[in-house]
Amino acid sequence: MHKNRFIEKFESKSDKELEHIAFNSKIFVLDARYAAILILKKRGNNSQAIKKIEKEYENRIQEETRKKENNIETKKQIIKHLKNIPIKEKKITPLKNGNKLEIKRLSNNNFEVRIEDNFRSALAPVIICKIITNSNYILFPFFYVKSILIYGIGGTFLFLILSSVGILKNDALLILLPIITVILFQIILTPFIYFITVYFFKNQIKQQ
Repeated sequence: MHKNRFIEKFESKSDKELEHIAFNSKIFVLDARYAAILILKKRGNNSQAIKKIEKEYENRIQEETRKKENNIETKKQIIKHLKNIPIKEKKITPLKNGNKLEIKRLSNNNFEVRIEDNFRSALAPVIICKIITNSNYILFPFFYVKSILIYGIGGTFLFLILSSVGILKNDALLILLPIITVILFQIILTPFIYFITVYFFKNQIKQQ
């Protein structure tokens, strides 16, 4: 159970003030009201609010526990689904908007997750899913290496050739422009791509 930060603040209040807090659910959050009745009980006060708020608090704890258990069960299902993907192979799932959710197993516990959307997705970052235990994993954004190799390094190499034959100005910044652009583009898109990809990743696997 988490520490109730209101208890120390309310210790100096009178019984009447504590009862006012306990009875005002529209003004005070449940933690504050629960702290008030804990202090009242400690003082031997038998306010009628005590049992009511104790039950309300107990119901909240049970709901939080239920959500936590459901979250763990959902993660177990997702991990089980991921482990059915052979290493170095992809699982492609069509989305309702016409795009595709692509999950590639990189190694035993690491997966690359991305949304395939023709050219735009080729310049977007990916999400890495790393399995920690049988009931937990972490998700974090990462550069889409294939995009950097093809458009970044490939484009830089092309600019270097064009520069060497005099078609482009022999300028280092200009030659490196493709790889700089691709990396910056992925960095800028990271926050948006992360939340969208994670949303579809969790919801699509839960439905399978």
